Amino acid sequence: MTIPVGFITRYAIPLVIATLFLGDVDIPQQFKIFDKTQRWRVRWCYIANRLTASGENRVLLLEAGGDPNPILDVPFAQRYYWDSDMDWNYTTVKQSRACNLTGGSCIWPRGKALGGSSSVNGLDYDLWANFTGDQSWSWANVKDTFNSFEDYHGFYEETAGANHGYGGEMYVGKIDHLPGVEIFEEAVREKGIPIGDLNGGEEFTYGFSKIDYNIKNGMRCGTYQAFLEPILNRSNLVIYRYAYAIRIETISLGDLTYRAVGVTYERHGAIRTALAQKEVILSAGVVESPKLLLLSGIGPKEHLQELNITTLIDLPVGKYLQEHPGMDVVGNSGGFRFNTTFGKDYNTSEALMQFLQNGTGPMNGFAYETGYAPQLMGGYLSSPHNQDRSRPDVHVYIHEHYTPPPAEKEEMYFSVELAQPNSTGTIRLASSDPKDKPLIDPNFYEDLNEVEILADVIEILMDLFMNSTTFQKFGIQQMDVFEPCRAEEFLSRDYWRCLIQERTMPYFTPSPLAAWDQTALVFGISNLRVIDASVIPFVPSGNTNLPAMLIGARGAEIILSGQ
Repeated sequence: MTIPVGFITRYAIPLVIATLFLGDVDIPQQFKIFDKTQRWRVRWCYIANRLTASGENRVLLLEAGGDPNPILDVPFAQRYYWDSDMDWNYTTVKQSRACNLTGGSCIWPRGKALGGSSSVNGLDYDLWANFTGDQSWSWANVKDTFNSFEDYHGFYEETAGANHGYGGEMYVGKIDHLPGVEIFEEAVREKGIPIGDLNGGEEFTYGFSKIDYNIKNGMRCGTYQAFLEPILNRSNLVIYRYAYAIRIETISLGDLTYRAVGVTYERHGAIRTALAQKEVILSAGVVESPKLLLLSGIGPKEHLQELNITTLIDLPVGKYLQEHPGMDVVGNSGGFRFNTTFGKDYNTSEALMQFLQNGTGPMNGFAYETGYAPQLMGGYLSSPHNQDRSRPDVHVYIHEHYTPPPAEKEEMYFSVELAQPNSTGTIRLASSDPKDKPLIDPNFYEDLNEVEILADVIEILMDLFMNSTTFQKFGIQQMDVFEPCRAEEFLSRDYWRCLIQERTMPYFTPSPLAAWDQTALVFGISNLRVIDASVIPFVPSGNTNLPAMLIGARGAEIILSGQ
């Protein structure tokens, strides 16, 4: 087998370099800076790009991790990210109604490296605007911002029109290997469920879409590749890798108001303070941003007093955490089986060469511990009790899973994710030690009606699979029982309630409301902004990746306009 030269330059050399320790060139401690943050992710890549573009501002990035491993540019390798040193490896406190399969404690992946596709429902932003009283966050006003950084070449490119942007930094493409997707589309149409572009804003909000991805020429195109990597040589951008923020430094202005003046951080065993000439921008995400504010004395007074942390400003930081709970709906041995095959073996030299030569085939997709299981389509469906199709209850993913010989089998299964959770949780400190992991409590299913909403949509999807003539033509077989729920009547309502509470896990799109105004300034602390998904008033309907990019874009606009 001939290995293309492109593979050596794109993968082999970067992988060798990634295994070596890359030291950083230090700068004097008194270097005055414009901005700083604990770790770069979706929004910070964008902010750093825009704030340094004119050359007038100097930016220091403090990143707790290092450069992203280049092998993760390969979509097929994304599963190696979990439980690695690129992940904070958080877990939640024990839940009483969820994650029973893992003892009640849910895994909570959070990236710790440079960089960080989503559905877009325009009504999410109209609700944000009405909640904050600031119409600049309405869909009509943020749509152009979305389009400004998008370069859309997804499944709906020919009909997208003004609903998508073209020529921006963030490439949106598609994967070519979706075995069985035409069959699923036929079954969806048989049941009268619409198919369209769920990323088109407010025009199509209910039904199914093929899923677009940030993949270009077979490689992941994340915010690091789109916004940060191209500007690493800017002289007014300094990056400190492996810099762990400890607290935000402030000075008192009297009358219980303060000004942020810098950040104290630990790097390579030394504790230092970087001073800000203009502002401190915190963009560490929905867990680390509240954690750093709390460590700095900005948060609920009662909680801070418990940990002997001096309270500067009594604010509801870390309260009102929301997350999308969801689960794969499968039996003990998998999903629905068929008497034919749609997929093919990804673990072959032919599949490898197809990917290396042109970035297509089974490896241009995402694999899981059980093997290659591409998401054929995503969708939004509602409980029969919700007649408002503009705000569906449940986000749905459809997966195909092919197992090669000798145990060859073809399966499909689905995942459901609560799109509009009512339950709220908290992020709290375990101690005053910055290195201690925070206490994450999503408080899943505090509102028990959420379990019923998911069960409603599971029943809709069970009907779609088992009672459509489309799937019956391919000999569809019912999934088997999920062993922990065997005590309940199989496929009964109580069975679904059991499965939901057993299998629920976070779908990793959280958003806690903290305490800042519409310009992202923290109340009572001048020169301190929080620009990440933790400023979202309530969790959006889908993945928070694109909303986080929007927040970064809007934050940069606000700062550069002098607000």
